[in-house]
Amino acid sequence: MSSHGPALTLDEELAKLEETARMASMAITNARTVREAIAAAEVDVPHHLITVARTRVPTLGRLRRVRDLRIEDIVREQLATLQAERSDLVAIREFDRVKASDWSALRTENPDLYSKSLHEANLIIQRKSKAKK
Repeated sequence: MSSHGPALTLDEELAKLEETARMASMAITNARTVREAIAAAEVDVPHHLITVARTRVPTLGRLRRVRDLRIEDIVREQLATLQAERSDLVAIREFDRVKASDWSALRTENPDLYSKSLHEANLIIQRKSKAKK
């Protein structure tokens, strides 16, 4: 008898992978930062299941789209926070913090969204600075 327990059948392994992907999807939905969403979307697929998992584990195929949508929501919330801030100095500090701590991951995972968000944030900061003068 094996010390690792009984071997799982293909259907059992796929069901386990589906559950893992479902939990990852829930973690993405609950993520509060871009880094959390990216980390939650990383699901390891055993080598022998890679080709089968694409068709038989639908949640796994949707993870990237769920992650991208959640990242867009998070960035939108961060930009709204900058917009709502009254002081331009506080907004600049918050922007620098978010850019350094969270958007560095965004830059590698979604460069288009990063550049659009960076541009929008800079416009928000410029408007706040002009309004102050």
